[in-house]
Amino acid sequence: MNIQRVKQGAKITFYTGVYMIVLGIFFMFFIDLNMRYIFGSTTKLWGFFLKYNWDISYLFYLFNILIGVLLISNGLTISYLSDFIMKRKEKITWVMLFIIGITSWAGLLTVSILFQSIILIILSFIGWLVFIIGMLIPISYYIEKPYREY
Repeated sequence: MNIQRVKQGAKITFYTGVYMIVLGIFFMFFIDLNMRYIFGSTTKLWGFFLKYNWDISYLFYLFNILIGVLLISNGLTISYLSDFIMKRKEKITWVMLFIIGITSWAGLLTVSILFQSIILIILSFIGWLVFIIGMLIPISYYIEKPYREY
């Protein structure tokens, strides 16, 4: 029963890694949509940057691409570690997955809150919440499992 919970939790975290990859692709390819939501009610300001000051808008483009690349790489890492857990169920891999996943999702949620973009906050919160659920399901297996003392 406990092994099934580990596999179930690893599958959930695997799919949150895939979700993070898709979110990174969203950041990279829908930059204009992101900028309209980030600038909120001042969409005219974003149009002003595009039209008259390309250097500033180019920095925002690069920032979105950077966030997208980081999300894709973190999503690949989370998916790989989750797949490794499904095969071997090692505690150190689970700890690494926990640290990488929590910092990635919490960082993305923090940036989304600072951007004050409701869509990005909702998408980030969904990913963070599902990842937490995927981590909590198999925790009893790792707490009850005996380990050697060195």
